Amino acid sequence: MDLGKEKTESTEQEKAIPKKFSRRGFLKTSVGMGVGAAGAALLGYDGGMANAAEVVQHDSFPVEISSDYKRYNQAGIVPIMLTSPGGQKYFGKRMGMIPQEGGEGWGPLEEAFDNACWAIEDDVNHSKATAGIQKQGLFSWEGKVNPEVYKFESPEAATAAIKKAATYFGASKVGIAPYDDRWVYTEVFNPDTVAPTIPNEFPFTPTHVIVMAFEMDYDGYQTAPTLIQTASSANIYSNMGVTSIKLAKFIRNLGYKVIPCCNDTALSVPLAVQAGLGELSRIGILITPEFGPRVRLCKMYVDMPLAIDKPITFGAMEFCKTCMKCADACPSQAISNDKEPSYKVLPATNPGVKKWAADGLKCVTQWGEVGGDCGICIKVCPYNKKQEWHHDLAKFATRTPARPVLRFFDDLFGYGKITVSDALKKFWNK
Repeated sequence: MDLGKEKTESTEQEKAIPKKFSRRGFLKTSVGMGVGAAGAALLGYDGGMANAAEVVQHDSFPVEISSDYKRYNQAGIVPIMLTSPGGQKYFGKRMGMIPQEGGEGWGPLEEAFDNACWAIEDDVNHSKATAGIQKQGLFSWEGKVNPEVYKFESPEAATAAIKKAATYFGASKVGIAPYDDRWVYTEVFNPDTVAPTIPNEFPFTPTHVIVMAFEMDYDGYQTAPTLIQTASSANIYSNMGVTSIKLAKFIRNLGYKVIPCCNDTALSVPLAVQAGLGELSRIGILITPEFGPRVRLCKMYVDMPLAIDKPITFGAMEFCKTCMKCADACPSQAISNDKEPSYKVLPATNPGVKKWAADGLKCVTQWGEVGGDCGICIKVCPYNKKQEWHHDLAKFATRTPARPVLRFFDDLFGYGKITVSDALKKFWNK
């Protein structure tokens, strides 16, 4: 592909488009119909999403792992690094060292809303579950297990019951992965010990992992990097705790052991990939077919006889090779601009996995600068769309062979470019 030619063609297209061009205007005008028809012909679109966005299942892990891969020590993740001597310098304002001085999106209204969304995590989980500390609050490992084990007619029936319960309790997506110690931390942080980390030990031998993805609010994330975006993340962390304690009790009542986990015990993203919930992304987080990267993850280790889900691909990593919207938008340049994934190692990333390594310390420094969770990379991602037909069309466009051209159309429709002021008004008035 001649990238220089493509850039020239895109520039000429931009000149021909009115500055106040809108999604609705695009779809209503004959010009929009012509471009849409031409694009559909080019891409082979016949009105169905499946042809272009086919989800492919895999029998093995769909990301290349090095032969010398070693399990990761939790001391290397950002929340734990921040607890080390001098670690708070990266988190500045968020840790209260440099208070946020206000501004649109950081006023008393937004602060009160953010604090309310953190209520369960802060008041019940003691603000430790998100930091990656085990056995906190609603993620307690303690609980009475029914001595009478409920016998399912098959592993498939057991999996169906777990998924029904988990989604009923609040999860957006649920996948089942086999127990794989590659993703289990070798050591974990324990605030009650003198040593910074202790061996990561399970009270029983798990057979499977239940991985849950929770959708975060779309309109809240459009306000990134304000406190409303942070609240959208906080609300899910609180909800994950509530869902987890319900599901844990359900499993124990059936006579099975369970270990509920938030950001602790094991790496969530590879577990979610293994459980068929989505693909790895340039951002370094999970991209799901339904919600893009706008999800949070938690998991449960169990000793139940479950049927596993297969890992999937749907073109996300291929699209990430040419899109780079997240890397271009990242204020701290924490996201790689490399075209291809590699084994490059950066701070707070586990080595041995072929991926785009994000610099966790640069990322969290940006959190400190803005006084929130930033979230800009998720906001601008072309896969971050709501479940509406015109958003589905845009997602269809990102999953086709013409991906480099179609980032232009994603920009054209204004996705991820709404101003903070307009996004805040829409959030509060919708």
